[in-house]
Amino acid sequence: MAAVMLFFLIMGKIVDRRSLNLSLQGVVQKVEYSQNKGTPTVTVNNETYSLSGPFDFNYSIGVGDTIFKKKGEQIFKIIKKGSGKTIDFHE
Repeated sequence: MAAVMLFFLIMGKIVDRRSLNLSLQGVVQKVEYSQNKGTPTVTVNNETYSLSGPFDFNYSIGVGDTIFKKKGEQIFKIIKKGSGKTIDFHE
């Protein structure tokens, strides 16, 4: 049981580090959500990113939305297409 908990702790740290190193800015061209956890995979500027980590995007990212994420920060900013509503996701 302890080995399983240690595995998930280590994997969580690896995912957090990947998210921290990510820099992203542009319009979402495509979005898909995983069936098990609803983790979004987005295509922005013809590059595909899996947005895993400690964030609950709650299926709120859509095609045409604008997404911002600065390298070294744990904050994603989504500006919704049409309404211009801004949603911030952070730890």
